[in-house]
Amino acid sequence: MTHADSTLGTVFLISIGSVVAALLSAEQWLAWLLLGATLILPLGFASIRDDWRLATVVYLVIACHHGLAVLLTFGEFRPIDLWDATYFDTLASWAAEGAEGSLTWELGYLMYVNFLSGIYDINNAFFTGAEISVLFSVFALFLMIQIAREIKVPDERLWWVALAGFIPGSLIFFSVTYRESLQVFFLLLSVWAAIRVLNREDPRWWILFAVALVSMGILHKALFLYSLFVVVLTVMFVFFTDQRTLVWWVKAIGMGAGVMLCVAGVIAWTMPDFVRFMEPTIRLIDVDILERITHYRERMVNWGSPRTDYGLFYDWTDWSRTVATLGSIYLHYLFAPFDGITRWVDLYAVAESWMRFVLLAVVGIGFFRIPRGERKLLLLLLVFYLSLTLLWSMGTTNYGQALRHHTMTNWVLFILFTAVVSRTGRLSVGSRRAGRAI
Repeated sequence: MTHADSTLGTVFLISIGSVVAALLSAEQWLAWLLLGATLILPLGFASIRDDWRLATVVYLVIACHHGLAVLLTFGEFRPIDLWDATYFDTLASWAAEGAEGSLTWELGYLMYVNFLSGIYDINNAFFTGAEISVLFSVFALFLMIQIAREIKVPDERLWWVALAGFIPGSLIFFSVTYRESLQVFFLLLSVWAAIRVLNREDPRWWILFAVALVSMGILHKALFLYSLFVVVLTVMFVFFTDQRTLVWWVKAIGMGAGVMLCVAGVIAWTMPDFVRFMEPTIRLIDVDILERITHYRERMVNWGSPRTDYGLFYDWTDWSRTVATLGSIYLHYLFAPFDGITRWVDLYAVAESWMRFVLLAVVGIGFFRIPRGERKLLLLLLVFYLSLTLLWSMGTTNYGQALRHHTMTNWVLFILFTAVVSRTGRLSVGSRRAGRAI
């Protein structure tokens, strides 16, 4: 019996065991079925089946997710505060047991709670909610691999990309009832569709692109605004790819924005419920956005009193101080903590920050060594990373909270790092330069 055959046999054995567990468990039957399904899913991808290294990484990531889901459900294992996960689970369970329409339909976390309550109508159990998160994280892992293939990462290095699944923050936050696994799935789906549009220019991919962005946007008010930026960014890349004049793409964006505003105006005029649904995002749109950022961040610090607070001061009096303040916010989000480590768990935050620094340094150095004609899709991914991390940094006040937000973007660095190293073969040079920079 070969190694592949024994591994395949183990997968089917565990899957059959999950079906048996589902039959024996009246309370968590759907969770056990989902556990078995996630083990079978990778077998549907030839790129995973044909590469034992990639398959090993993928299955180890899936096993870690399930292990954490079981520990966090049935054990006393609590590596971090899971208050939000418990809150979402409680609301969804209450809605599933209560009368119809007991939850408000509002853009943001309540959309995730409504989705979760629909699952709980079938099987009301925290373990089921956790396995739903695992399911979407597995799909997200597949999409990472597909995106890497689209930008021509060699098949023998796809397992480097899959290593992003081992980041402890992703393993924890994607294994319980947080909405991050759904958010990152729809973000990856929109990025994959955008790359397909750029590579194949097939208009049908725009439909998937739009559906993914809408699904991502309704889960988080800030992501709804970000989805509009993604549309503009993708349209710009499409027009630049086609080598059309600046005038044409400005007209296209202007016309598109005008149509969107008209449609939004008509809907808002005729459907007051739509205005209430969009109200969390509308609150983000403020002329005095800098003072809005200050008020929000100080309110979060005063309300939560986090131990890992950045301790920043905000000064918007002139352009130089404004740039310095925004730069400080962004650098703290990416690389804090810089000092003041008071507990051993802070060492993990330091390790993840150094990981991001090294990956960004290697990508930044190697990017300009790549021929200009091969940079387009890499540049698109880099803009996605920089823009989304900038957005998250505006509302993140401590590095504990940042670990959760980075789960949305860490995957980009792994794809870019693998693509750059594969094209330049200069991992050692990039690492030495990053070391000198440190």
